[in-house]
Amino acid sequence: MHRGRAYTEANALGERYPVYYSEDERRIVIRRFRYPDGWSPRFAELRYELPNTYPRDMPAAYLPAALSYESGSPEHLMHYSSPPGADGDEWSKWCIENHASSWNPEQDSLLKFTQLMYASLSHPNADNPFEVMEP
Repeated sequence: MHRGRAYTEANALGERYPVYYSEDERRIVIRRFRYPDGWSPRFAELRYELPNTYPRDMPAAYLPAALSYESGSPEHLMHYSSPPGADGDEWSKWCIENHASSWNPEQDSLLKFTQLMYASLSHPNADNPFEVMEP
């Protein structure tokens, strides 16, 4: 993992959101992320686990297991798939990897990843949420 870059990007993300960053654990938690319409509660944590290969590979994203969506269980949500070191908290993995294939480690950042997450969560039952986004 490129530690200097992750630190710089976590600081930039912290300018927009309250953020917890642990370099040793390769973890970033947005403490008060505003989820799109249809999610309850609207404000909750959003957790990223940075792979050893970051930024070449994008982070893994986790939502609190208690978070719910108005029309049931979205297809991209893997219930109770907790990240390493979850400390008893229950999380569900959000599969963004398959439909965020445009990740470019030379240009993309944690801030862009957060924008991708918001877009993906806005269309949680689409095969590829980015295809249904408005231009």
